[in-house]
Amino acid sequence: MSKPGRRSIAALSTALGVLLLVLLWSYAFSQSPLSAEEVDRYLERIEAHAEKPGGRHDMPALRRFLDGDDGRAFYTVNLYEFHERAQYLDGRAHEASGQDAFANFSAVMLRLLAKRASHPVFGSDWADISSSGWDRIVIVRYRSRRDIAEIFATPEFSQASAHKWAALKRNDRMLVQGLHIPELHVPLAVLALAGGVGAAYLARRGGQYT
Repeated sequence: MSKPGRRSIAALSTALGVLLLVLLWSYAFSQSPLSAEEVDRYLERIEAHAEKPGGRHDMPALRRFLDGDDGRAFYTVNLYEFHERAQYLDGRAHEASGQDAFANFSAVMLRLLAKRASHPVFGSDWADISSSGWDRIVIVRYRSRRDIAEIFATPEFSQASAHKWAALKRNDRMLVQGLHIPELHVPLAVLALAGGVGAAYLARRGGQYT
């Protein structure tokens, strides 16, 4: 391979390593727990949203959840049962199914999650309906409780919640933290290290021909 080709590969490997390290920092950055003042500010912002078109938070439960922040990532295990037809709070008849309405909510939620280094890790419409009655299960990874509070406080989430509540006949949620499955930052760190080693090797080999 020519010297320019080696240098290009080395530069690309270095850039890839740097990018992976930036992603790793953003994804796994350990945040300090929420302070009492921060919790109050977030709850004030969330309570300021009107119930219509969206927003049915259990505020005492949300306060307890935020007050217990440890700064670590966590997962929500969400169980959903959909209305056959969407039932919006304005009382008007809608032709959309519950699943269609929830898809409208999900489209907004995915963007908000991505902005906060959070994302779904599993979802399925097969939830053994015959025994559980649930139509869907979704597991979502949040970087921190500060990130979920920030999402809840956005006007975009409040607006999109109109579709969520129109969609759901019932839902349940469990909050968990991973114990045995490593976070994604572990393979990201390995890839970043491999990229750095590869870049150093190619740069050294290229130097032999200058």
